[in-house]
Amino acid sequence: MKRAVLFAVVLGIVLTCAFSSTAFAETSDGGYKNSQAYTLVKKICDELPVRQAGKNGQTAIWLQNEFADLTDGQIQADVKEFAITDATKGYNVQAWLRPNTATNKQIIIGAHYDAEGQGAGDNAAGVAAVLMIMQRLYKSGGLPVNVCFVLFDGEELGLLGSQNFLASMTQTDIDNTLVMFNLDSIANGDNLYLWCENKHTDLAELITSKSDMLREKPYAKGTFNLANYYYGYTEIPQNSDQTPFRLAGIPTALFFSGTYDVKPWNYAESKDPNKSVMNSAQDTFDNLDKYNGAQFVDKINAVVNSVEQTVLDGEFVTVAANQRAQLVNLKVWYQPWWARLVCAIVFAILVVLAVLYYRKLQKNAILGTAEVKNNSVFSTPQAEDIFAFGDKKTNGGSPPAEDVFTFDDKKK
Repeated sequence: MKRAVLFAVVLGIVLTCAFSSTAFAETSDGGYKNSQAYTLVKKICDELPVRQAGKNGQTAIWLQNEFADLTDGQIQADVKEFAITDATKGYNVQAWLRPNTATNKQIIIGAHYDAEGQGAGDNAAGVAAVLMIMQRLYKSGGLPVNVCFVLFDGEELGLLGSQNFLASMTQTDIDNTLVMFNLDSIANGDNLYLWCENKHTDLAELITSKSDMLREKPYAKGTFNLANYYYGYTEIPQNSDQTPFRLAGIPTALFFSGTYDVKPWNYAESKDPNKSVMNSAQDTFDNLDKYNGAQFVDKINAVVNSVEQTVLDGEFVTVAANQRAQLVNLKVWYQPWWARLVCAIVFAILVVLAVLYYRKLQKNAILGTAEVKNNSVFSTPQAEDIFAFGDKKTNGGSPPAEDVFTFDDKKK
């Protein structure tokens, strides 16, 4: 009996260790390399090492096939071509997932795939996350809305892919879009942030409740600049593909990594210079793995889990629909006419000040160089020439002109 009890205890310990090892394998040293997130990011960087905008025709086809492979051929992605210049083309890759119950409501889940070089953190990690979310939502069933998955080209050239996608939407499409989720540079920074609006919203609260790793981006961090995408402030997160949708009045949710601790008003990717490699040749998969290890996998998984669980949450549609009422009114404060008006007023004031200053300088110059001129036609008369005193006094009548004025030939 004692032997049986002892055997059961030993067996329990062994099984516990085995299950613990399996559960921990994805995030422990070395084990994270078996994860789907690690495998996908590495695959993208290895097989698509050059993803520069304007050269992504074959890349788009590769991504199109990846959509199908992850869903056993059930989801067919489309490649949408658009012009970058007269000589170059961009290529968005998009696919739809429809719920069993018909609805006109939709969401967009996207990330840009173009990069300078490998672009492991910016933005192979975001692409991998979109593909993982697509696969999970496909397998989950019970979607509450239509879901469009889109991988944008041309983000690094100025959000060209997302602007082109938005331009293809009708006003009805825009009105029916509850949220645009954007995943950009989510793996390499010091923190994992969510930004829905420059203030706390119910949607942000719902999303962040799905992960302890995810936190809302600090509010009102940025330097004031009227010209930056027509917002009233400049922030690094504005330079990503959610911005065109937000300007169209669609609620957005941006996931990104970084830190606001370096300077009080500035975003930085990391305090570690080895990890601050965005848009550089150092943004490689080897460096992402070397300087982040399991952490970059944890961040990708946190984003994937948050988006999946948020979309499938029973409160999502209601919260997302109410998000529009919580948006900052960009039409009043941050539209182009307002910026132009302020700039015009400032310019007018500067012009007036400049003119007044110039006139002052001109006046000082005249006073400083003026000379007394003595070439007048008339000279100042003497009192005797105006009035007749004593014996020169005339009886009645006015004195002759010669007695009043002294003309040129009589000038003294």
